[in-house]
Amino acid sequence: MANGGIIGPVNTVSPAPALKTTQVNSSSSVTLEATTTTVDFLAVGAGGGGGSNYGGAGGAGGLLKSFCNPSLAAIPVTGGASVPVTINGGGAGSPGHNASGSAGGTTVLVLGGTTYTAAGGGLGGGNGAAGGTGGSGGGGGSAGAGNTPPVAAPAGGPQGNPGGPNGSSNGGGGATETGGTDGARAGGDGFAITLQGTPYAVGGGGGGGGSGGCAGTSSGGDGGGGNGSLASQGSAGTVNTGGGGGGGNSTPYPLGLGGGSGTVILQETYQGGKKATGVWSMNTVYEFVKDGNWTN
Repeated sequence: MANGGIIGPVNTVSPAPALKTTQVNSSSSVTLEATTTTVDFLAVGAGGGGGSNYGGAGGAGGLLKSFCNPSLAAIPVTGGASVPVTINGGGAGSPGHNASGSAGGTTVLVLGGTTYTAAGGGLGGGNGAAGGTGGSGGGGGSAGAGNTPPVAAPAGGPQGNPGGPNGSSNGGGGATETGGTDGARAGGDGFAITLQGTPYAVGGGGGGGGSGGCAGTSSGGDGGGGNGSLASQGSAGTVNTGGGGGGGNSTPYPLGLGGGSGTVILQETYQGGKKATGVWSMNTVYEFVKDGNWTN
């Protein structure tokens, strides 16, 4: 018989695509699999630091992603290539009374010959000062306005959202939401994604503004944004999320908090092995054994 006496369809062997997800939390280079053909990515810049004395909160780091983005999806690459990644730190909180925080640092990767830069988050304004521009805008302190992020993504559109316009002690903008819109002085929410069954909440949440003289806490946005609080010291943006730092209040907790550092997530599509559609013919088994390619 043509198939070596085996009843059933003869096997057709073809490449089997597989996925590999890698998160990069510090500056380094990632070596792709030898058979990788395309890569998708998420990159978020570092969050901005919060301002002092009823200060505005820091904005989230800018978000760039090829997931769910037809303009950037499945970037062609060379198998075995090195992908350099630079992760910069979050912006510092305010250095003194009535002072503003500092802007967050950028996150940079080179993929398929193109450089992608996620901008740092905008600084939170000190008492009476406006929030700074960035991937997402920082909140304004006291009567200072929150800023709109001017930084555009490579495929068009901003990398984040404005800092909140809600009077004093504005929340910082987040990757998916304007600061201050989810309750008074709250930070804007970030972006979350699940890859191969693992959730990643790394899309940059804005910090919460310093509570503006009201008791309680101004919550940071989902995605790593830090809180601003009147009753206790607020919190910094979470590391490797791009979250903005919380704003400071009046004494005894006037100073703003620092932003969280950025991160990069890579998902490779590569040839992970072989797949077969039917049963092995005796002739095929003989050829594989003879060539030393048969594994039990």
